Amino acid sequence: MEYKCTNCNEQIKSEKIKHKCSKCGDLLLLKPQIIDAINIDELRIGKGDFWKYHKFFPAIEKKFQISLSEGGTNCIKSKNLGKSLGLSNLFFKDETQNPTNSFKDRVGALLVSHANSQNYKKIICASAGNQGASIAAYSSYAGIKCLNIIPKRIDEGKRAQMYAYDSVVEIKGDTVDESLIHAEKRANEEDFYQATAELNPLTIEAQKTIGYEIVGEIGVPDWLIVPMGSGGCLISIWKGLNELKELGVINELPKMVGAQVEGWSPIVDKYNLKKQVKSSLKVTHTLGILVKNPIYKDLAVKIIKESNGKAIAINENLILPTERKLASSEGIFAEPSSALTVASVKQLNDQNIIDKNEKICCLITGSGLKAPYVLQALTHKSKTVGIGALLSTKLKILQLIELESMYGTQIQKNLGDISLPAVYQHLSELEIRDLIARDKKQEKRIYYKITVKGKKVLKAMQTLVDLF
Repeated sequence: MEYKCTNCNEQIKSEKIKHKCSKCGDLLLLKPQIIDAINIDELRIGKGDFWKYHKFFPAIEKKFQISLSEGGTNCIKSKNLGKSLGLSNLFFKDETQNPTNSFKDRVGALLVSHANSQNYKKIICASAGNQGASIAAYSSYAGIKCLNIIPKRIDEGKRAQMYAYDSVVEIKGDTVDESLIHAEKRANEEDFYQATAELNPLTIEAQKTIGYEIVGEIGVPDWLIVPMGSGGCLISIWKGLNELKELGVINELPKMVGAQVEGWSPIVDKYNLKKQVKSSLKVTHTLGILVKNPIYKDLAVKIIKESNGKAIAINENLILPTERKLASSEGIFAEPSSALTVASVKQLNDQNIIDKNEKICCLITGSGLKAPYVLQALTHKSKTVGIGALLSTKLKILQLIELESMYGTQIQKNLGDISLPAVYQHLSELEIRDLIARDKKQEKRIYYKITVKGKKVLKAMQTLVDLF
């Protein structure tokens, strides 16, 4: 495989996975593969035809290629939301249609296949959910042992998927940044295949196929809106589209829009030359994209500016209503990070930045069924309305105190939109059922810890979310 540094343009040949330049220490990306001329018709693939793009990847023999029918997801034209905004060409690239319901199944297919071709027996992945769930699923199918390193706070549905696919799960740190450090250390010490997105450039190669499919379905959009955690997905799509341009398949490129949540927007802050505000873990609905120091931050900003695009921070209070609007008006139940892209369309439209007739494509990265409040959503407007919300809150409380004891006010601050008396009501009910216990008393504060029974119930509830 041939790598090229994103900073000093140093070129490196190696069959091993590398992500940092040995000369300047900056990021490496894989050089485009030498391929025959293609036309736009070849980009129009059907459901599960991901490996038809094999010519764009480093060579992996067919006998090692793993597939669960990923790729070929639909680019759906808006029927109602676009009309309400006065936009005639609004599209949603719906990655919820993949096997584990996220865009990361493309990554699972390519990385696990590469590990398979290199005869690895175990694989490691640090992530906040989607990549870990996908790697777990594909590793299970390939017969490779999987270890997922996750931060303390992730969407419970994603975590439950990892358990369901028989992955070993270790919790390290509050954010993806901390989990990533641990995964890199473990892979250096043991014979793990490194499947962490930020540490394996093949992730970029897999994700760039999203761009190929968009072009194959609707041509080149004027605006392409992508949620950002590390910024890797935006970079992937831009890399793929640039390769198509170099091959003469397309003549123009879209304006790239990267979306993050206010209060946790390091890439947007960098784009706006704004000093990054100290982030808070109060953000409750976008855990899948909470990265404190994104490895791709500088490159993502460079691409957004190069494309004449925008970097947008969306207020957290808009995320859940937007998610519900997308589900009720377009039939797409998306994860919270995907709601950022739809909310960005409204903001761009309100500011008269986009033209009414321009072609706009929002990337819907994953399913809302992975979100922590899925039970609440599923019971909405039913005879059991409220039960889902109660279960979801108790689940989040158990998860919060799983690693460390907390007192009531700490729990309330992390949960966000809930009163302190309501928190203590939940704590009382959990204590009565022997799921939590009082750990210590300090400065008149009572700290709570999870019990052995609580840990068992937590795991069972996470599995229940996955079943739904």
